[in-house]
Amino acid sequence: MSSDLQAATSTSGAVADPNAAVANSSGQPPLRAVVVGAGGMGRWWARVIASSPVTELVGVADLVEGMPAESIAQSGVEDPSAVAIGTDGVDLALEVGADILINPTVPVAHHPVTVKALHAGIPVLGEKPVTETLPEALSLMAHAELTGVPFMVSQSRRFFPQVRELRRFIADHGPTVLTSAFFSLFHEHTGFRAEQQHPLLRDMGIHAFDTARYITGTDPVAVTAHGANPAWSVYAGDATVTCTFEMTGGSLFVYNGTWNPRGLPTYWNSEWRIGTEHGSATWDGTGVPVLGTEDEDRTRELQSAVEQALAEPEPDQIDASIIEFVTALREKRSPMCEVHENILSFAMVEAAVASIDRGARVVIDELLEEALVQAIAAETYPEAREIMQGWGSVRAAIERG
Repeated sequence: MSSDLQAATSTSGAVADPNAAVANSSGQPPLRAVVVGAGGMGRWWARVIASSPVTELVGVADLVEGMPAESIAQSGVEDPSAVAIGTDGVDLALEVGADILINPTVPVAHHPVTVKALHAGIPVLGEKPVTETLPEALSLMAHAELTGVPFMVSQSRRFFPQVRELRRFIADHGPTVLTSAFFSLFHEHTGFRAEQQHPLLRDMGIHAFDTARYITGTDPVAVTAHGANPAWSVYAGDATVTCTFEMTGGSLFVYNGTWNPRGLPTYWNSEWRIGTEHGSATWDGTGVPVLGTEDEDRTRELQSAVEQALAEPEPDQIDASIIEFVTALREKRSPMCEVHENILSFAMVEAAVASIDRGARVVIDELLEEALVQAIAAETYPEAREIMQGWGSVRAAIERG
């Protein structure tokens, strides 16, 4: 690994335009990447890494024999035989001299794989959720602080240009008072999702929760949530939920999500409506956001500007996520969605789950402190345990970043 990547620090900043980031990186060699996990998401990541101008696919690891080779074969690399395979992603990354590790393993594997990579000095870009449980997420935050090695969680919805434009509009016309996201798409997951408790929240909720934090510039304070599991559902747990989050500044964020009903599906990004002090916005999840104020001339100007801003195609989702990660490493700054920044999005999921299970309103900071006690008790690295014991509070540790 090159010394400039090892020296990456946690200064603030984020890539606003992925196209500009790619242009600015021209002439620099792509970063050598190993993908850990060769399932559906792992294969998508392999294709993205192979096609991105900022990365080179040098290895794929999976515990299931034959799957790494299958992932490489569908990735689009010119010479599949030149891409190494293995069962342990971190060992493979060290063997081939990889610069970065991409971790789209199943959630239960996120913590052990990421801890091993960070202590090996390899920057990690992990799939959401950060890990399986909130205590494990806090442990990873401590290990990132302990090692000083960058760890970013790919929240792909942040990288849609429409989301960026909504954030800009709200910054100019806020604060928000009410934000809502509605997701409805009949979908029958198989595998662990079918048997998982709260599958909709754990798989899809964090996308909307993180997006709401990002576009409104607010953070969660408390949540009241309810779940439903109709008789026709193929899921063991609730795949229909409604959550009302109290956010900083006194605003509300309401999420309604379901995989159960048929007909009139939304897009995967949900349908959005945001109300602010000086204007409102709607987004159907795929097209151009609709912006509005009380001034008709101003509204026309705003709508024209957002249409122009979105006229040219640009990388989005995980294509843009990898650009942000590589660009941040090269610029020696903290990437968007760095683990400290991501914790509160994951905490929203866990708080909503707790609210449903307890049948009561859940305060985010109280849940974080409960998780911290559990994380300290379970931590096997004394140095990481000492870091968590010195935080004072989780919220304060997050803010220090």
